[in-house]
This record gives sequence, structure tokens and C-alpha cells, in this order.
Amino acid sequence: MHITLRQLEVFVAIARSGSGTAAANQLALSQSAASSALSDLENQLGEPLFNRIGKRLQLNENGRYLLPKAEALLEGANDIEQSFKTGVPIRLRLYASMTIGNDVLPGLAAQFLRQEPDSRLEIAIGNSQDVTEALLSFRADFGLIEAPCHDSRLVAEPWLHDQMQLFCHTSHPLANTTPELSQLKQAAWILREPGSGSREVTEAAFAPHLGVLNSVLELGSAEAIMRAVSTGLGIACVSERAIHDKLLSGEFAPIHTPWAQLSRRFYLVYHQEKILSGGLRRFRELCRMRLMEESKGVEST
Repeated sequence: MHITLRQLEVFVAIARSGSGTAAANQLALSQSAASSALSDLENQLGEPLFNRIGKRLQLNENGRYLLPKAEALLEGANDIEQSFKTGVPIRLRLYASMTIGNDVLPGLAAQFLRQEPDSRLEIAIGNSQDVTEALLSFRADFGLIEAPCHDSRLVAEPWLHDQMQLFCHTSHPLANTTPELSQLKQAAWILREPGSGSREVTEAAFAPHLGVLNSVLELGSAEAIMRAVSTGLGIACVSERAIHDKLLSGEFAPIHTPWAQLSRRFYLVYHQEKILSGGLRRFRELCRMRLMEESKGVEST
């Protein structure tokens, strides 16, 4: 069955006017087109909708049953049309990896919602692998990750610059030192879980010099790692964004490794087959503005 909105529109117009001619004039159709639409509708339903009384068309019980349903469908279609003319409410599903989700995205989300007060954001936080899997299965519209994307099905746009920092508790023997490689090799490391962008950067920076890192604990977030480091259990490497305040307060201390490449980029990621709606384009533009603001801040310091 393929009932069309035009057929329902003709039916409702005839039901209200009682005349095929009046309905055709109202809808700017020829009388034959209006009659054909009604005939097609009745044939598809397998039932007449009107009693033919001379030139008058009077609703029968089938027509009286259909009329409120047809009016509701036409009203709904009109609402959809008007929504797209005036602007569809924005509903975005965002998925961010841990550092971005905890330290960057809240401010971006607040700014976006101030600009688009009728919008709604659904935000999930996981590791970079979780984000890419959600994008590939279309469970998320847009991703923000902390490591390069290796899947050709996804578009990855380089975004913010980020600096990782090796650190420890102030009571740790390596606090505020520039240690020998042998000291770092013997140290107990607290790492993020496999699939994390932070884990990928840490291993890429240190494993070539130290071999397999002496991992004593793997945790799923920078916050959990900081709690473990605060006990003096070992050393760790996370984004400076996550520990900046604690370094300033003296709770944690840096471990200096000038030879290690600890800078990285964040990435904006989406499926290459994903059509970017107006809301997604506006959110991506906001992200790009954040990159410009941070880049200007670096240049001015």
C-alpha cells in the first residue's frame, strides 16, 4: 500500500467542502486530477469513503474513520516542513576520549548550548578506540580523540595541540629530576588501558628508549591515574591539561625528559559517509574557533 499525502490532502479537502470541484479549486488542481487522487485512494483502501448523492460527496463511516487520521498525518507533515524552514532542533551525539571529554568538551558544550539554546547534546566518554568504534557503527555523529585515526573509513581532522607530561608524587625519588634511562626503566609505571590515545603516545615516546615499560597498574582515566600517583605508587604520563593545577599546587612534580617527544594532536573525527547536518557543521566550526584561540594564545606567550 502506497497512500500519498496528495491523496489524503484531496480526501480531506473534499470531506470539508463536500465537492470535488471545490476541493480541486482549493488545491489548485484540475477536477480530473482531484477525482483521480480520490479514486486511487479508495482503490488502495478497497473501500469507498463517500456516499455519492447527486453532485455532493458525503462522508460514509469509512470516511469518518479516516478523516481525523488523515488530518493528523497532514498536520504532522506540515510541522516537518515548517521545522526545516525555520530550523530543525539540533540533536547531536558526541563521543570524546577521556582527556578531551573531561578537560575540553565541557567548555565547548556550554558555549555551543549558549549559541543554540534549543539544541541537545548527548555526550559519551571513552578511550579513542571506543570513539572510533561508535563512529563506525553510527552510534555517534562526531568524535573527538587524542590519537591519530588509523581507519580509512573515518575522516580525521587535526585539531588542538596537546602536551603530555611525565610526573610523579612530590615524595617520589624522581620528582623534579632529569633521570637516566636506567632509572626510568626500573621505575614502576602507571599506564592507561590499551586503546587509549594517551597510552599510544606514551609508548611511542618511551618504548624505543626503554623497551617494554614496567607497568604495575593500568587504569581507564587520567583521574584514576592521578589518584594512584598520589599514593606514591609510581610514575605516569598524562596530558598537561589534566594535571596543570596539581603541578602548580605542588601536589605533583614533573619528571624532565627533554629527549622524549610528548607533543601530540587531538582530532575531530566523523564517518566519511556521514552527512554533516547544519548542527554538526556549526559544532565543527566552534571546534575550529577553539583551535584558532589556542594557537593565538601560544603565539602571544
